[in-house]
Amino acid sequence: KGRFVVEPVDVSGVVREMSTLLQTAGSGVRLELDLAPALPAVLADGTQMRQVLMNLLTNAAEAMGDRAGAITLRTGVMQASSAWLADAHVALAAEPGEYVFVEVRDEGCGMDAATRQRIFEPFFTTKFAGRGLGLAAVLGIVRGHHGALRIESEPGRGTTFHVLIPAWVPAKDSSGGDLAFGVRQA
Repeated sequence: KGRFVVEPVDVSGVVREMSTLLQTAGSGVRLELDLAPALPAVLADGTQMRQVLMNLLTNAAEAMGDRAGAITLRTGVMQASSAWLADAHVALAAEPGEYVFVEVRDEGCGMDAATRQRIFEPFFTTKFAGRGLGLAAVLGIVRGHHGALRIESEPGRGTTFHVLIPAWVPAKDSSGGDLAFGVRQA
């Protein structure tokens, strides 16, 4: 429940500026970037967005274990429907509309249904040594940004995390100046 320093953020730009650090994810693991050009901005705290990426990437690298393979970071824009959001962990204010997404996909061990149900619990971990706070923090950050988080995973088939943050468009006053913040809705 910390304070966010909220400003328009280019998600692909954040991934790009972190790419050197991200590429040191693990031995035998290659990082593949698939970044959409000219994404709409999101209204976000850049430091918190970096934290989300680092936590998801760290978990993906650990899920790879000793396997060689790829972790893919992809960005883009999507129209999130009510049905898509119903199958996600969402903020109370999340509504159907246009979202910027970051997708983190690994080719690691994957998770069974019981593990998927618990991964956002504080202090839950599947690691021998760990604190279990990373994904709880990720979910809190995403919800704090009025976003959504969806997971696809099966044992032996890897895991994909979809992080959605509402696309931002400044509202205009009658003279055409920026009035406040608006979110693109469907």
